[in-house]
Amino acid sequence: MDTRSSRPLRPANPVGDLLRAWRTRRALSQAELAFEAGISVKHLSYVETGKAAASRDILLQLASALDLSLRDRNALLEAGGFARQYGERDLAAPELADARRAIDLLLRRHEPFPAIVTDRRWNVKQANRAASRLMTMLLGPERMQRPLNHMRMFLAPNELRPFVENWPGVAAALLSRARHEAMAAPLDEAVQSTWRELMRLPELPAPQFEDYAVPGPLCEVRLRRGEVAIGLIGAVLTLGTPQDVTLQELRVEMFMPADAASEATLVTLASQDA
Repeated sequence: MDTRSSRPLRPANPVGDLLRAWRTRRALSQAELAFEAGISVKHLSYVETGKAAASRDILLQLASALDLSLRDRNALLEAGGFARQYGERDLAAPELADARRAIDLLLRRHEPFPAIVTDRRWNVKQANRAASRLMTMLLGPERMQRPLNHMRMFLAPNELRPFVENWPGVAAALLSRARHEAMAAPLDEAVQSTWRELMRLPELPAPQFEDYAVPGPLCEVRLRRGEVAIGLIGAVLTLGTPQDVTLQELRVEMFMPADAASEATLVTLASQDA
C-alpha cells in the first residue's frame, strides 16, 4: 500500500493565474496594479487567490491597466466566464473594408519605397509594388509564388541572408523584436510555435536578450546583389486603436532609403517596371 501523504489539489483559478502571470511579466506589484485599475488592493488580492470573483467591468479595468492586447483581453474575459468583447474577423470581411482601403492607400503612397503588411506570426499578408519588385529581384519570381514570412526571410540561410551585408546586426535586432512580441503573447500558441521555429534556424547569432528591454523602432538593412546596393531603414506602424483583434495584430513595415544613392536606385527600379 502506498502510505505517502497526498496534498489536496489546488482549486482551479484561471483568472487569478492569468492576472498574476501578466502582472509579474510587467513587474507590477499588487498595489501598483490595483491603483492603475482603480480598485482596492484587497479586492485584487482576493481575485488573484480565487477568494472573490471579478465582475466583467473589473476584468476590463484590469486588462486596460495591464495594457493587454485585445486577444488577451478576450482570454481573460473567457477565463472569468464572460463572453468575448472583441471580434476577430478575416481581413477580407466586409466589416473591415474601410481598414483595407486605408492600408491600400498607405502602401501605394509609400511608393517607390518598399512596404509590407504582416500578421501576428510575421506572415506577409500584403506588399506594395516596390516591395514585390525588390524581393523578386533578390529571391527570384518562383520564390514569390510561395508564402513569405518576414522573420524567416531575413533569418533563414536560403532566403535573404546571402544578400544582407550587415546580417548579424539585422538578425540580432529581428530576434530581439520577435522575442519581445512572443513574450507579450504567452497564451498565443500560434505565436509561440512560430517563435520556436525561428529559434531552430541554423547559425543564428548568439542571443543577447534582456527581459524588459524594448526593441528600437528603427533597423537599417544593407542589401546587395551584384552591382545593385540598397540601404533601407525599417519602421513598424500599427493601426491606431482598432476594436478588432485582426486589425490590432497587423503590422505595417515601412522601409525608407538610408541614403541618397539608395533612393536613386529605388526610383530607377520603379521606372524600369513602369
